[in-house]
Amino acid sequence: MKPYKRISSQNLRLLLLLARITAVLGIILFVISIIAIVFMFIGSGFHALTTSLVFIPMSVSILFISGIMAAIVAFEENYRIRTEYLVREDET
Repeated sequence: MKPYKRISSQNLRLLLLLARITAVLGIILFVISIIAIVFMFIGSGFHALTTSLVFIPMSVSILFISGIMAAIVAFEENYRIRTEYLVREDET
């Protein structure tokens, strides 16, 4: 599984790598939080369930930040391609 596999960048490779790593960490944290909520619900009831619900908004916000980073990379790459096209068009 490779998040954002259709996005490529010539200038912002490090930010794209960071977005992919952050997305994987967000997905892992989301799965772990769902598993923890299920085990807390089965094991000790509703009291421990509320303490484990904190991890879901945290994992969603991590995924949101990862998406913002990937969008920045995609916008920059689109702008770079468009600029190269316009420069080539002006040369002819």
